[in-house]
Amino acid sequence: MPEPRIEPLTEDHRKAFEAHFARHRAESGAADGPFMPFEPDDPDGPTGWGDARLDGPLDEPGWHRWWGAFVEPGEIVGHVDLRGSKLRAGRHRCVLGIGIERAYRGAGLGTRLTQVAIDFCRQAPSIEWLDLYVFAHNAPARRLYERLGFREIGTFVDQFRIGGVSIDDVAMTLPVGDGPAGRVTGG
Repeated sequence: MPEPRIEPLTEDHRKAFEAHFARHRAESGAADGPFMPFEPDDPDGPTGWGDARLDGPLDEPGWHRWWGAFVEPGEIVGHVDLRGSKLRAGRHRCVLGIGIERAYRGAGLGTRLTQVAIDFCRQAPSIEWLDLYVFAHNAPARRLYERLGFREIGTFVDQFRIGGVSIDDVAMTLPVGDGPAGRVTGG
């Protein structure tokens, strides 16, 4: 299997991304349990970047950035995204999301995609914290994030119920800026 190359997504990648996201979403809840907070057929579940602007300024509430892992020019098998707060008072933080199709997991792609997001944040003077949320039962992802320096800061007990199963959601954070990020507590 060729090593995927990672590049920023543009509007030209929309169809390829939508195909990847549909495959990825269909895998949630299969063999290794759910990894999205939605039933696979939930019409209110995630659909990808939707109408988000991919190049909005970082001081604009609700900005987004997306990168794709490409195995061929038109085929995306993984992605990482960053979302800025919709609140002006939260502009110093952003949230990481990631998705990798099952056939490409366990080969370092998650580390590479997450590192792209970390590097982006460290180069953006306005971003001081990179946050993420991961299901408590997803031990491989939690280990990956811990290896990259994220710290657990809390658990939302019974955050989701999928297929009648209660799922705890773990909040993790990584200081990436020069501000008061040294105050990490909890975890």
